[in-house]
Amino acid sequence: MIKLSVIIPTCNRQHSLPRSINSVLEQKIDNLEVIVVDDYKEDQTSEITNLLSDISCVRVVKSWSHSPSGARNTGVNNAKGEYITFLDDDDIYLPGRLSNMLSCFEASSTTLSFVSSGRFFETGDFKSIYKDDNQIFGEIKLSDVLEDNGIDIGFLMKREFFNEINGFDEGFSSLEDWDIILRSLLICNGYKIQRLDYVVNGEVDRNRVSLSQEKSRNSLADKYGLIFGNKWYYENKLRGLYELGIFDWRIFLNTLRYSYSLLPIKIAIKHLIKRK
Repeated sequence: MIKLSVIIPTCNRQHSLPRSINSVLEQKIDNLEVIVVDDYKEDQTSEITNLLSDISCVRVVKSWSHSPSGARNTGVNNAKGEYITFLDDDDIYLPGRLSNMLSCFEASSTTLSFVSSGRFFETGDFKSIYKDDNQIFGEIKLSDVLEDNGIDIGFLMKREFFNEINGFDEGFSSLEDWDIILRSLLICNGYKIQRLDYVVNGEVDRNRVSLSQEKSRNSLADKYGLIFGNKWYYENKLRGLYELGIFDWRIFLNTLRYSYSLLPIKIAIKHLIKRK
């Protein structure tokens, strides 16, 4: 029986893919499978398969969705593991990440929706590194991620639970990771190990599979507005519409009414400056 399936979507990035896969193989996990999802607009599964032909635990599947959500869902649909986790094709795991997350999940006395751990960023093949200072560790509750998502895409989750919540929402072109974390935490809490072992490639010129854009907040606000209340809805709606190039004065006034923060004023000033 496969214990863990690692899903790696890739989009025409064969130069960095082996580095990511090797970081998985160095985890020393028994009963592991790696599913590489070819999400390029043309079929490159044969090329990728040949590149990885000497690694027996790797399978390559094709996704025609050309979206982060669709590619990851395709990977899970082909997975056999009891647990699933994800890795972007230019990121890496540090040794011990997967075993620590599995142990944490299985040792927990309470039901967890997911287990994650800390991340940091590197550029120039580790010529420089920098931390994400906004991370929260320990038990993760819904209130911890309402303002922003501090859980990296490499969270570990039971495959059965992932399917029960219908996986990634393919209606999102970005922020799909925040969306699934919100849905998970509506059911039960998660946990984040205080260990920095997910390494994000921070090169600014890379077209990342998981690149998030503020404009997706518009869709996120529409999806959860009735659940999370007026303050949450209007703040995210205002930010999302602004990133789409839209300034709605009605949304602005309602944000001003419910927010009790400087956010609507700052966005209104940016809008007026842009108009000039």
